[in-house]
Amino acid sequence: MSAPLWENRILGHQFASPMSKGIWVNKAAAAEDSKRVVEEFDVRTPGVNVLASALSGGNQQKFIVGRELSGDPKLIVAAQPTRGVDVGAQAIIWDHLMKARSAGAGVLLISADLEELFSLSDRIAVIYGGSIVSILNPSKTTPEELGLAMTGAKSA
Repeated sequence: MSAPLWENRILGHQFASPMSKGIWVNKAAAAEDSKRVVEEFDVRTPGVNVLASALSGGNQQKFIVGRELSGDPKLIVAAQPTRGVDVGAQAIIWDHLMKARSAGAGVLLISADLEELFSLSDRIAVIYGGSIVSILNPSKTTPEELGLAMTGAKSA
């Protein structure tokens, strides 16, 4: 986070076009795409040359989620994607995860937030004692039933 946003944007994508030209980073393309991420994810910053460490934690998180969802990911492992962000940021992140899912990406959501699990999941797999003990349909499950499964209780 000690680099400007445009440099943080290319992490993990530094060899992909248009972020690079051979072994050289295409700063203009990285800066332009960083501006898109800033706008699309409502990252509050004066510009893409600002150090990422100068942003609030929520804005850092929105930028990182935006960076990782850029392109066409086939699989997204989202661990606590909205932990610590405000309601507006939560809605933006949820919306982009749902769009990725609708576009065909597999989304593995790991969350302690029951509202998040019920809002975003097609299925909820409960792990207890190192094993999957239950796979639930969130539209047919109550938070109480999920809580029981989380304690290892067997359903009747």
